[in-house]
Amino acid sequence: MIVLSRDPTRSARRTATGTVLLAVGATVAAIAAVHWVAARSGSAWSPGGDLAVYRQAVQAALADGTPYETSRDGYGFVYPPFAVLALTPLAWFGPTAGYWGWTVVSALAVPAVVWLLVDHLTPAGDRRRPTLLAAGTLAVLPLSPIAGTLLLGNVNILLLALLLLDLLLITGRHQGVLVGVAAGIKLTPLVFVGYLLLTRRTRAGVTALLSFLGTVAVGFLLLPAASVTFWGGAFLDSSRTRPPGEEAFGSSIRGAALNLLPGPGPAAWLPVSVVVGVVGLAVAVWASRRGEELTGILTCAVTGLLVSPVTWYAHWVWCVPLLALLAARTWHRPGPARLLVGALWLVFALPLPWWVAYVVGWAPVPERAWVMPVELLYTLTGAGLLVLAAVWLRRSAPVRPGRATVGGRL
Repeated sequence: MIVLSRDPTRSARRTATGTVLLAVGATVAAIAAVHWVAARSGSAWSPGGDLAVYRQAVQAALADGTPYETSRDGYGFVYPPFAVLALTPLAWFGPTAGYWGWTVVSALAVPAVVWLLVDHLTPAGDRRRPTLLAAGTLAVLPLSPIAGTLLLGNVNILLLALLLLDLLLITGRHQGVLVGVAAGIKLTPLVFVGYLLLTRRTRAGVTALLSFLGTVAVGFLLLPAASVTFWGGAFLDSSRTRPPGEEAFGSSIRGAALNLLPGPGPAAWLPVSVVVGVVGLAVAVWASRRGEELTGILTCAVTGLLVSPVTWYAHWVWCVPLLALLAARTWHRPGPARLLVGALWLVFALPLPWWVAYVVGWAPVPERAWVMPVELLYTLTGAGLLVLAAVWLRRSAPVRPGRATVGGRL
């Protein structure tokens, strides 16, 4: 009898390759499906809407203009000048090719993010990793922050990948560089500069700050007029996030205040945001010092989403690492703990079927009639997560020195 030997390493590589291809294929197929629905519905949320704003800003800068004097259907460019430079390759392609190229890159970032989390939450050599990669990718595709980001061509998923890569994988003198670059593209990641400094990673925090300041300097060097406009006050103008006359609320504390009490001044929401910011960062630092690093990162991210003046549903792409962490903690705990993961998955998946029904005409309900409840739900969810993190830290034992700081194992 002839026995054919099998190479376990080659078999594992084939399985991993097949799983990655499945995850990427499912991601691209999901985007194609959403694109097909939106293109045939006449939806105001046209595919690539945000990407078109980026493209117009780049074209204005290349024409020696300023990206902050342009808008598309009333939506203006609100990112720092360095973002224009980073997005310059958009001018090399036509609108259709640019949109699909951007979509593919963003789609590839989805399984990349899931893989970073699987690698962080599972022991090295765990044979379940390819399966978890595929299952995780398929699970997050229907989530509205992911689907919405991919549909609109936003930069959220790519920034999430940069931040997780820096905070979870990079160590030593290079940690903080990608945090600073991400903040140079979009200001909200600046909250992680404070997180690094407060968790006594002074070198990483200073590196992140210097990297960010480097992006500002590059902006002044190559786009001086745009830099003067942006840093001279345009970065404080939240009115450019929506066309004139349209409501621009969102799911931050400010958005909740405007949803519940239309028209309040800063005194109605700013003090609350300051308190939440201080408490949220304190809980994040507490988590990091107890060895719960991913909990600290997520608490910091949620704090940033709550205190930001404008937070849209697509900004909640942090739901992906959140669900991964909760799944890891409840993996061996049947009952109510697992129900929490399912409930949170539904919270972040909920807007997508509503949106599909709305754009295809199955539910001709005014946008604000269902968007406002979702925005308030996201705000309450974020606040609840900060409380949940504090309760968990109070009840759990600190991670012993030498243990992996993952906050759970799958």
